Amino acid sequence: MGALTSLAAAVVVTLSVVVPPSPVPVTASHPEPPELTASNWVLYDATGDVVLAEQDADVSRAMASVTKVMTALVVRDHAALDERVRISETASAVGESEIGLVPGERWTVRDLLYALLVRSGNDAAVALAEHVGGSVEGFAAMMNDKAAELGLTESAFVNPHGLDAEGHYSSAHDLAVMARVLLQDDVLAEMVRTRRVVFKPAPDGSARTVSNTNHLLGEYPGIAGVKTGFTGRAGKVLISALQTPERLLIGVVMGSEDHFADSRELLDYGERLVTFEDRWRRPLLLEQGGAGLGDPTLGEEERTRLLAVPPLPAPDGPLTDLRSTAAGAEIEARLRDLLPVVLGGSG
Repeated sequence: MGALTSLAAAVVVTLSVVVPPSPVPVTASHPEPPELTASNWVLYDATGDVVLAEQDADVSRAMASVTKVMTALVVRDHAALDERVRISETASAVGESEIGLVPGERWTVRDLLYALLVRSGNDAAVALAEHVGGSVEGFAAMMNDKAAELGLTESAFVNPHGLDAEGHYSSAHDLAVMARVLLQDDVLAEMVRTRRVVFKPAPDGSARTVSNTNHLLGEYPGIAGVKTGFTGRAGKVLISALQTPERLLIGVVMGSEDHFADSRELLDYGERLVTFEDRWRRPLLLEQGGAGLGDPTLGEEERTRLLAVPPLPAPDGPLTDLRSTAAGAEIEARLRDLLPVVLGGSG
């Protein structure tokens, strides 16, 4: 299992002791994950740090241009945004998806990162790799070092762009970790949700205006990125991120026939699932026979949703009640403060 699974297991085990059996009968059940065309996928709640659903998420396979998430992370570790990069013949000639770099031009690291993450420019990837690592090979070694630092056990890199190559692969779990780290960087997070960029004209005067390859941007409310990919070996790949008021969801689909449709279904499913805060709020709202649910500060839809939150299963074996700990008391006090009337707080 990857880094996310171990964290998820720890969270689930800990929280399984939090909520006592509900005094109100509940008929709601945990919805089944959707049927996707993707062969490998994962849905990760980055706010709760837990995997919500997965299929063969620890199996490594070709990843295509989502490679550029790791490229961006390594560049941010080793280069300032205003550094200027001279474009080489090698970078301009890489082919496939590109921004149209011309040998001898000078671009800032910032603009090349936009070209990398918005247009998915392979030429931008090589230009950044040569600038930071001295060569594609040197940069790939840095990518693998970063993977080790992040605890990624199912990933290996041989290039910065993701074109099919032996020994270049990742897993859905590992890609979710990379996306979580990228979204913690405000600069990169802004880039991956940018829909359109106008770059300086080419030396011959032709325009260089590009649109984001992620078609969910602007079409699915709350989408915050992250990166598309496609090659013959990888199939269609997409790392998507959905920011809601309650949490950040990260979906990864690999080997998909329709990565946008699969990601929509996965994120729709994630939005229907309860949050860890819901697990705490429901029993608090049901105190004193559930009278708190009648409080006018809660809308009808919210009352109905909270009543439908199923209780967690009873744990196997003796475990410490989290509510008896300092952390548990702090969480409960915070929730009571947020909804003082309903939960009997002092506000």
